[in-house]
Amino acid sequence: MCGVGVAYNSKIGGVRMLDGEVTDVVEAQSLSLKPQHIDIYSASWGPEDDGKTVDGPAKLAKEAFLRGVIEGRGGRGSIFVWASGNGGREKDSCNCDGYTNSIYTLSISSSTQNGNVPWYSEACSSTLATTYSSGGLNEKQIVSLSLPPENQQQLSFN
Repeated sequence: MCGVGVAYNSKIGGVRMLDGEVTDVVEAQSLSLKPQHIDIYSASWGPEDDGKTVDGPAKLAKEAFLRGVIEGRGGRGSIFVWASGNGGREKDSCNCDGYTNSIYTLSISSSTQNGNVPWYSEACSSTLATTYSSGGLNEKQIVSLSLPPENQQQLSFN
């Protein structure tokens, strides 16, 4: 079996931004936090997953993306990975999401344990890759592969 994870020797970090109102300033600060220490930013915020809303990053967030891809990682460019969305039940499309289809982000979709499309998944042309995530009721949820097999455990984020 094979699993894909974070690039060798890369540095990732968690940014708490969802403890209040999410504004353009909050997004820009999150996207540009410690670019000398964080190589890969992984995010999943964006417009409502309601099948009606078309939106994307505002002025400051766009500037943070641009500055990150030019100056981040010591001038090699920060990598921005974005979840393609959770609006599948509402027939939402990540083509209408300005974060997932930005030229500065890599849009990632999900697959269930059995290789099926999850009920919440959104399809769009910007999706670069798919990885395992939570699935149906009779399937495992997210599994951690970072520990030796005897210490691995099933993690559920529902």
